[in-house]
Amino acid sequence: KKQRQSLRKMVIDMVLATDMSKHMSLLADLKTMVETKKVAGSGVLLLDNYTDRIQVLQNMVHCSDLSNPTKPLDLYRTWVDRVMEEFFRQGDMERKQGLDISPMCDRHIA
Repeated sequence: KKQRQSLRKMVIDMVLATDMSKHMSLLADLKTMVETKKVAGSGVLLLDNYTDRIQVLQNMVHCSDLSNPTKPLDLYRTWVDRVMEEFFRQGDMERKQGLDISPMCDRHIA
C-alpha cells in the first residue's frame, strides 16, 4: 500500500509539472540542482533523494509535453485533435454536472 501511495504521489507530481505556469521555476530549479549536485569531474548527477529524482522526472515529462510541435505535421495534428477532444469531453462532463467549465474545455467557444 505504501508503494502504491508513493507511485501515485510521483505520478501526480509529474503531471502537475506540465503546467506552463511552472515552466520558469522548473528550469531555474533544474539549473540550480545541476550546478550543486554534479559529482566533481564526472558529469554525473547525484540523485540521492526523492526531491532530486522527482525534479529530474518532472523536467523529463515537461520536455515531452512541450515537444509535440516539433513532430512531423501530420503526427502533431493527430495529437492536437486527441488532446482537444479530451479537453472538450471534460468540458461536456462539467456542463452536464452543472459545474463551471474549465478553461479551454468548452467546445462551443474554444
